[in-house]
Amino acid sequence: MSLIKLTHESINPYKLISDYEKANCDAKTIGGESIFIGYMRSNNSTRQDVTSMDLEFYPKMTSSYLENLSKTIITKYKLENILIAHRVGRVFPGDCIVVVCCWSMHRKESIEAVKIVLEDLKHNAPLWKKEHFNDKTSEWVEKNT
Repeated sequence: MSLIKLTHESINPYKLISDYEKANCDAKTIGGESIFIGYMRSNNSTRQDVTSMDLEFYPKMTSSYLENLSKTIITKYKLENILIAHRVGRVFPGDCIVVVCCWSMHRKESIEAVKIVLEDLKHNAPLWKKEHFNDKTSEWVEKNT
């Protein structure tokens, strides 16, 4: 089972995970749960004055990509459940922008699955980032870290 969520609304990661877990996870069969929560920073590798960021996407393309990614990861790592939530639109430092949570029978699979999903989100998913700075300039993010 999986949940893919692309939203313009703010994400409360702990509520999102708790609500999903209560509705979809059987604690008696799950041995491992791994979670990554990512927040927007006010700095990048060259600047310390990032004031906001636009996360752009094509809804059908991005949703389809993430659905396929979740199916692949569920099969490869024998997951019980996976949750991928990503903000889109304008975000600000301190905002939660990504949540990846994987549930499996054993910890190793859930930990590795979260790592793989994060790398894929950073380097392959059809999401584009444009950072805005104090001096009113902006730049597209060319290399994700």
